[in-house]
Amino acid sequence: MNRSTVWGSVFQIQSGGDVILQNPTIAAALPQRHQELLGWANALADSVGRQEADVRGRLLADDGVPQAADLEFHRAELDLVRWREDEGAGSGSLTNIAAFHTGLRRGRLVVLGDAGAGKTVLVMQLLVDLIDAQRNTPTDRGRLVPVRLSLPSFEDSRLTSPDTPPATVARLVDEWIVRQISSGAHPLKRRQARNLVQAGWVLPILDGLDEMDPEGSFPTRALAVIRALNTPGHYGPQPVVVTCRADLYRRLEQSASPPDQSTGAAIRPGEVPVLQDAAVVTLQPLDVDRVRRHLAYRFPGRSPDAEVEDRWRPVIAHLTDHPDDPLAQVLCSPLWLFVTVATYIDSGQPEELTRLPADQLHDFLLARLLPRSVAQHQHSGTSYSESEVRQWLGTLARHLITARQRGRSGTDFYPHQLWRVAGHHLPRILSMATQSTLTTLFLLLALSHYHSKTSYWIPPYAPGRSLLLAGALLVVWVTIRTARTDGRLRGLDTSLLRTSSGRRRILFALVWPVAGWAVGHVFGLWFSQGYGPRVGQAHRLAFVSIGLVLATEVVLARRPSAVSRPSRLMGQALAFQAVVLTSYALALSAGFGAMNLAAYPWLSWTAFGDGAVLGIWMGLAIGIVRTCDSSWALYAIAVVILIARRRFPRRRLGPFLDWAYDAGLFRLSGIAVQFRHHALQEWVGRGSHK
Repeated sequence: MNRSTVWGSVFQIQSGGDVILQNPTIAAALPQRHQELLGWANALADSVGRQEADVRGRLLADDGVPQAADLEFHRAELDLVRWREDEGAGSGSLTNIAAFHTGLRRGRLVVLGDAGAGKTVLVMQLLVDLIDAQRNTPTDRGRLVPVRLSLPSFEDSRLTSPDTPPATVARLVDEWIVRQISSGAHPLKRRQARNLVQAGWVLPILDGLDEMDPEGSFPTRALAVIRALNTPGHYGPQPVVVTCRADLYRRLEQSASPPDQSTGAAIRPGEVPVLQDAAVVTLQPLDVDRVRRHLAYRFPGRSPDAEVEDRWRPVIAHLTDHPDDPLAQVLCSPLWLFVTVATYIDSGQPEELTRLPADQLHDFLLARLLPRSVAQHQHSGTSYSESEVRQWLGTLARHLITARQRGRSGTDFYPHQLWRVAGHHLPRILSMATQSTLTTLFLLLALSHYHSKTSYWIPPYAPGRSLLLAGALLVVWVTIRTARTDGRLRGLDTSLLRTSSGRRRILFALVWPVAGWAVGHVFGLWFSQGYGPRVGQAHRLAFVSIGLVLATEVVLARRPSAVSRPSRLMGQALAFQAVVLTSYALALSAGFGAMNLAAYPWLSWTAFGDGAVLGIWMGLAIGIVRTCDSSWALYAIAVVILIARRRFPRRRLGPFLDWAYDAGLFRLSGIAVQFRHHALQEWVGRGSHK
């Protein structure tokens, strides 16, 4: 029985967010289950509501009660609805988007619009309004928690394969949603999030379908997601909201028409490559009256009879007298209206815009937005010059252009993949050289310490010589591994211990201390021939300690799926590497100290100390072996390379990303950093600093 069957038999969904118990027999058998789901859903709704309110305030650059311009939308033309259309009103606006969605029988909605038309703003308003409305829902009903997710951050190689069944992609979508809502950004465990998704208590708001594939290519990944959303038994009958550019959605709709289309992606016979059973709406440009009302809200007059601040009166008058001139067309775009507001939010004379020719308006506004953002966000201890900000933004924007040309996301920048900005080979070569050298150095220090205590460079016993050979193999392994890695991202997550999957991982990880005991037993028997049985027991203890560290790493290591601030991603990667290195050093230090003490008990703590020093050097070498493929080393090397090439200022990248996030230049999508506005990304990417 799949989740849609369970959901349909227990609940009847109303797209406004209310969930009504339909089968009293089944419902009566699951009161505890219902209360658990309700508690998790309420916790998720509270977390999502707080975060979206913060994001919306940043997006609109409003510290008070943020209010966007009242966007208007109409039902799309019927040829974009090639299947059954969801019922509901024919048009609406930002102020009544929740009521519009509530009127849809299935709750399936597609929001179309050009770049900068306000699609994200509209669905954010829908999310906030639905959560606010659900706070008044009786507790005997369930919740349909809206969660906004950025589709470009949904990356899986199976999306590009035409052989991947839609049901498989649907499961991947489910798991991706589970990861997004169970990360550190939300107070849910993985098991709780999975139960909510499987029960249908999450309304996915999938933002950016048009940004999943490289510009100009056939939308293969987007098509895979559409197929998944149309899969019976998964999202087919379930509420979902999708945003997309109108031109790409039309390409999807038209791709089924000609059987010999040369897109390179197979459209299956009879397939409907658009969201089925959904209402499709298209955002309209703002009219002059809506622009005027928004400016009056953001910049109210200082006297009772004044509609707007004095400095904005010439602009209002110009729009009223010339509703079709270039400035009116620019301000009727929600994106450019925001850029204009942000540019003149505290000072400046917007009247100068009325005198600019049409081909200069966009660059003029962007050229002034950046210095305004820099000036408005100079905090104590965190200040950047305009040239530094432009240098950072330009490098990252040009990297995203290259990434899109190579088939990767052109909107998502992952800090742990910064090494790609510095070149495909040089960061790997330097990482290989650095980590191989450090591994060799630690092993040589261990050998030198052994020589200083025994006068032997090569151990006289076969077990010792085997350890020497193992050290040489470790250096070879580090060299090969670092030359091939793309930068593995890992952090430590203790919450996994409280999940069923985490407990299963614990059982699996017990293999490592058992294996450590077995290897230690062999070495112990080997060493005990020359040093006695106590040394053999100490060897078992040493190898078991290594196995325990490895088991702990296996259980707690996790790839982060979301962060609350951009710098925390690499902070988690650094913490993982530091903890692993320290753990192996301490484990081997204690183990070798115990072995030396067992071999020379009359030397007491001197023997333990000599063995402990040897163990520290060997532990650090093994720690590098375990972390040589991590993203931190590549990241640190890439920063040095970019600074040396003068593509980055001589400043730390993490604090800058946080600063740009606070300044509203960046936004977060899971662990991906995105430019807040594509227009700014394109402008700094081409270097048009006019």
